[in-house]
Amino acid sequence: MTRTRHRTSWLRRTGRLVARGAALGALIVRAAVIYARGLGGGSRSDQDARYGRFAAEFVATASRYRGGLIKLGQLASLRIDVLPASVTEQLARLQDRVEPLPFEEIERQLVGELGIDWRVHFGRFDEQPMASASLGQVHRATTRGGSDLAVKILYPGIEASVGIDLAAARLALWCFDWFVVPDLMQVFRQVRESLLGEMDYLREGRAAERIGAHLAADPALAGHLRAPAIHWEATRRRVLCMEYIEGDRINDREALEVRGVELERVVMWAARAFLHMMLRDGDFHCDPHPGNLLVDAQGRVAIVDFGMSAQLGRKTLAAMRDHVVAVVQRDRDAFARSLASLEMIDDDDIPVARELAELAFDPAYFNLTPVEALQIDFVQYFGSLRHRLRRVRSFRVPDGLVMWGRALSLLYALVFELAPGLKPLDVLGPYALDFLRPGRGAPIRSERGTGGGVEA
Repeated sequence: MTRTRHRTSWLRRTGRLVARGAALGALIVRAAVIYARGLGGGSRSDQDARYGRFAAEFVATASRYRGGLIKLGQLASLRIDVLPASVTEQLARLQDRVEPLPFEEIERQLVGELGIDWRVHFGRFDEQPMASASLGQVHRATTRGGSDLAVKILYPGIEASVGIDLAAARLALWCFDWFVVPDLMQVFRQVRESLLGEMDYLREGRAAERIGAHLAADPALAGHLRAPAIHWEATRRRVLCMEYIEGDRINDREALEVRGVELERVVMWAARAFLHMMLRDGDFHCDPHPGNLLVDAQGRVAIVDFGMSAQLGRKTLAAMRDHVVAVVQRDRDAFARSLASLEMIDDDDIPVARELAELAFDPAYFNLTPVEALQIDFVQYFGSLRHRLRRVRSFRVPDGLVMWGRALSLLYALVFELAPGLKPLDVLGPYALDFLRPGRGAPIRSERGTGGGVEA
């Protein structure tokens, strides 16, 4: 009965996604006729309105079906340089919070991963979840010795649902690939790898240990940051047991004020931690939103939920450092050359990249505080950006940069919300002047063989 119900649910999901894909295809064809050939009537504002309605329907579908749709929509919402505002504004409404599953269904997963006697691993296990999201939910528990745990459990059947979502996303991106600058199939491969990685809790546990060790090894950061320890004895591919960290969310202003915590200070340390990961180690947490950042009793920023993590290769990391230094120094030639070093463009497109630098370094838009940015109408800016990007014939997105861009966008949004007086270069500048110099980067450690005693 359960298998039949799941099969019916997947068929319904597939049918709904095919219908949404057909609607998207019709919108794309209409756009091609109106914009490229000047036929068919209508206007750009009419087309934007249609895109907005489509995005709103996608949000409703994603919220209903959970799984990969929410993650895919959240990633797309960050691409304001590619997608019209009518789409990104709707997608930004997606929240990675859903109704939890009944414990009877969750227990089947625990039995499948830990065995029929799964409770022997715990002193106490709360059947009521403390949090639920698109791919799994979290329960409080303790070890048999009494240490507090957070137990993350993947939803039963979610892997099949995500497979359907990814197939639909691949088709949609293939359709869009004809109308945008980057190769969206490259983007899809990176998104697919990230989403599948989120459903491998052994991988997440290794990432938490590895990145936590990197941060702890830096004396300037060690006293201000922490990551949860992993309880490997009861961790499997679909069940992750980790240290439960008591703390307030970094955006809970009232609670932090009562404790006497200076909000701008902890936001600065969180920003430095992520820049350290992204620019020094090349091994980084990709999801710096407030729900994943707590302030513990000692005032340290606790980084949790390492499901979204990525690594940059040495060559890409070195080129990213050169790119950041070029931005800090507002060096147009170095900016353009760094894009070629990143293999994002061919040498023939360096002149157009210099034009992109001129736009990026325009004093009207450069190094604005979040408060200053609120005063700017970015419609013209992103229109000019898209126009120049269309002239870049060789634009590519190297491995790792999709998630790197996601992490940077979310980090900026975090600072925007919580520390609106900070200028980006106030945080970024010291890194460019210090360890972004050649040869200063820490080595990137391979994920292979760092499983904390648990083999995949």
